[in-house]
Parts: sequence; structure tokens; C-alpha cells
Amino acid sequence: MKQFFQISILSLSFFVFALTSVPAADLAIYSGPTNPGWISQDAAIANAEAIMNDDQMKAIFESIENYGDGDEVGSDSPLGKWMQAHTGNGQQDVFIAASGTAPSAIYQFPNVDPDDSNIEKFIEDGNVFINVADWILYMSYEGGTRSANNGADGAANVFDIPGLSFGNRGGPAVPTDMGEKYLPSLVEFQSDRPWHLEQFDGTDWEVTAFAVSNNDANSADPAVAVNTTYGGIIAAMWQKAQPEWEGDDPRASGVIEFIANWLMENGSIATPVEPQDKIATVWGKIKSDR
Repeated sequence: MKQFFQISILSLSFFVFALTSVPAADLAIYSGPTNPGWISQDAAIANAEAIMNDDQMKAIFESIENYGDGDEVGSDSPLGKWMQAHTGNGQQDVFIAASGTAPSAIYQFPNVDPDDSNIEKFIEDGNVFINVADWILYMSYEGGTRSANNGADGAANVFDIPGLSFGNRGGPAVPTDMGEKYLPSLVEFQSDRPWHLEQFDGTDWEVTAFAVSNNDANSADPAVAVNTTYGGIIAAMWQKAQPEWEGDDPRASGVIEFIANWLMENGSIATPVEPQDKIATVWGKIKSDR
């Protein structure tokens, strides 16, 4: 009886693992030409490769694509087609701007489509956009040349918050309780482009700050916003002009933690196959059979 019980426990553990979730999301990363003052090309490529090769990311995502130079020009580009194909497909997918820029595949510069850009439609479909390095959606560097700037209007248009700014202010960002919980490697750093939290008051965005300035409670970085109307998610993280990060680069390791910890808990990138109460019932039955 004891041996049977032990085998049953082992079988249940595999049963729970298999039925709790399956990969139900796709990930695209853009590591194309960078603004070299924000993040070096080598760093962007290395960070993209670190994310792609991480065992947790491989387990979470059904597919991972990395788009680079030449893949990002216009809606008909490979990246543009990926984003359009992953809008309205019935699942929550993730796009990471590892270069910190906004190529025309996702947002045609300079603010050609203030409404209904590819990235805005992607987010309004309930998907996830993660930006690192500097001011989110500020400009593109595709082809190795700086584009006309979207400026502050790029982010303002996609968030639908007129006048939204990520301008430099505040002292070093110190991890919050949420930061310590979900981003355990997060350490204090000086952000160049923090979130201005007061600008989200009264909007349909709910912001979670993982680190807040030590002298300005309304300045945060990294942080994530969830739209309470349509469920889209935007994370702007480590928005600092630093071509090479000293030590472990959080623009890779921190993004991995964000996805594996916060997004897995708060998003829908993993689809439950069996409800948890059914698993509990099975567990209770095995215990009753002892």
C-alpha cells in the first residue's frame, strides 16, 4: 500500500505539471540597429540571445523569434507581419524592444499613425509590449540611421494619454516590495527616463512600480501598466542611456524575471488546461485511498 501511494504521488506530480499549463504564447524580440548612446548593438544582440536561450523562456513560449537589421522596415516587413499575425489570434503574445527603439514595423515615424499603429492594435488586443534602454517609442534607428523623432508623442499616442512624459527627473530608483518580490535581482540605479506616475491618475491604466525614486515618489523605473479596459500590458524597464551595463545586464536577466515571475502570475501567456479545483479533487481522492 505504501509503495502504491508513493507511485501515486509521483504520478500526480507529473499530472499536475502537465495539466496546469502549456505554452500558449509567442515571443518576438527586436535587436536591430540601436541608438548607440542608449544601448550598444552588441549588448542588444547579447540580451536578445540570453532571453532566447533561457530555459524558462523556452518553456513558457511556443515560439521565439529574433528580428534584426532589415526585418523591421514597414508593415510588410517580417516583424510587421509577425505583429499583425499576432493581433487578434486569440492568445496573449509578447514583443520585446531589446534595442530600445521603435522600428516602422511597429510604429511608423514620425507619428504617421497616432491611432491604430501596429503596436497600438497589438496592445489593444490584450498583448504585451516590453521596452528597455531609453524613452519608449521615441524614434527608430533602422538601417543604422536615426529616424525623424516621434518624441514624447510616440508613447503618448499608444497609451492615449496626451502630454505623457518620460522625462528625466528624480534620484536613484530603489526597489519596492513588488520589485523585491517579482524582480529579485533588481538593485538601485539611476533611471534617465522614469515613469511619471501622476500622469496615469484617472486613466484606464493601472501601474505597478518595481522601483521608485528615493526623492520623488512619482518617478518609477522599472514599472508595468495594465489597461483595465482591454487588458493590454506595457512594461518600460531600465530606461537608461548606458551602452554597456556594468556586470549582469538587467535588460536581459531582469526581463526574464519579469516574464517568469510577474507576467506568468498576472498575464495569460500560459493557458490553464485543467482547473485547479479539479487537481485538488484528484489529490484529495488519492489521500482518501491511502
